[in-house]
Amino acid sequence: MNNKVVLGALAACLFTTPTPPVHADTVLGLYAGAGTWQQEYGGDITSGLSAVNVEDDLGIDDDSNAVLYVALEHGLPVLPNIRAQHFSMDSRGSNVLSRTIEFNGDVFSISDNVATTVDLTQSDAVLYYEVLDNVVSLDLGLAVSLIEGRIEVASLADSAEAEFDEVVPMIYAKARADLPLTGFWVGIEGQGLSYDDNSLLELNAQIAWESEMGLGIEAGWRSVDIEFDSFDDVDSAEIDISGPYAAINYHF
Repeated sequence: MNNKVVLGALAACLFTTPTPPVHADTVLGLYAGAGTWQQEYGGDITSGLSAVNVEDDLGIDDDSNAVLYVALEHGLPVLPNIRAQHFSMDSRGSNVLSRTIEFNGDVFSISDNVATTVDLTQSDAVLYYEVLDNVVSLDLGLAVSLIEGRIEVASLADSAEAEFDEVVPMIYAKARADLPLTGFWVGIEGQGLSYDDNSLLELNAQIAWESEMGLGIEAGWRSVDIEFDSFDDVDSAEIDISGPYAAINYHF
């Protein structure tokens, strides 16, 4: 799906929504979850003269990383609800180069055996309003993401490292539909922003079940698409990370 189409839809929902209503059945709720995300990596990173492909050049492997979140909802009409989320997108890879590449000032020659380390984390803070709260619920708000990353490429003769960190404001939306009398629900959650040649889009689709005690499980598909120019040591990047995930959650 085109990133600009998704972001446009999120923006339209946010800015055409009337003042958030008060729902009497929402007094105080705390939601927490922890799970694992199986990640597949694709795209290019440029730090210098070469656009380096994370799969073909660096041999980055699929990997699993943790996802954590907590949300606080209340019945106060003016103050927004709060959600915090943190996840890692770390991976390792090795490959024999089929071409010469340059990465952050160091040249790696054809036939070099290179090892790559990717350490990438994202921490989100979300302020949102619950504009619908029934069998179908809808949350709309604003998010701020702190993205921190380090990429190291090393051969027997050379080693190069590129680091970056950036704070990105985004539009946030989440829709959920409860399946009556079953405890099951389905949902989709997204946040994103696009400006100039930079964009960040996160999508999360899930199916979940919650017991009468509040303990539940969820599973679905997560994706993160990152496009940016000139973030610290990285000149440009077009990276997509996606895959299935599963988590346990609790509603206090």
